[in-house]
Amino acid sequence: MGYFEPLLYVPTLAVIHSGAKSTAANIVLVFNAGTTVGRILSGVMSKVAGPVNANLASNFLCCLLLCIFMFAVNTVAGYYVFSALFGLLSTLYLAVNTHILAREFGAQVVASSVGLSMACCGLGVLIGNPVQGALYETYDRTRAQFNAVSAWAVACFAAATACYAALRWIIVRKHGLPQLSR
Repeated sequence: MGYFEPLLYVPTLAVIHSGAKSTAANIVLVFNAGTTVGRILSGVMSKVAGPVNANLASNFLCCLLLCIFMFAVNTVAGYYVFSALFGLLSTLYLAVNTHILAREFGAQVVASSVGLSMACCGLGVLIGNPVQGALYETYDRTRAQFNAVSAWAVACFAAATACYAALRWIIVRKHGLPQLSR
C-alpha cells in the first residue's frame, strides 16, 4: 500500500522546491531507470541472499529510505537520489515474489498462488491510494507537506518487513534450516 506514495508525492515535492514542472517528469524517469536496474539485479541479489532474505532486506531498506528522505531531505538533488535508490530496491518484490511462491507452494500451483498474490496487491492499491488522499487532505494540505502520507508509507513498508520476517521464520522452521540460511 505504501509503494505508490513516493511515485505520487516525490515529483510534487520536487516541483515545489524547484519551481520547474519538468522536474517531476525527470524524477519519474530516474525512478523508472532505478526499477530497470533493480529488476536486472534482483536475480543476483536473490541468488546471493536468498529470495526471502532479499525481499526482507529490500522492504527494510525502503522503509529506512522513506524515513530519511521524506522527513529529512528538502532538496531536489535529494529527491533524485531517493527516486533512484527507491526504484532500485522497491522492485525486488515484483521480480522475486513469483520465485518465492513457486519454491514454497510448488510449480504446479504457481498460477493460482501468483493470482492470489496479485489480487491481494490490487486490494492494497485500492485501499492505499484513497487512504493517502484522505491523510493528505486531513493533515498535510494546510501545511503544504506530505508528512502524514509519508508516515503511512513507512508504516506499510514496516508491516511488509514484519510479514517477510515472519515468512522467513516459518520457512526456516518448516524446512529445519539453520537461522542464517538462505
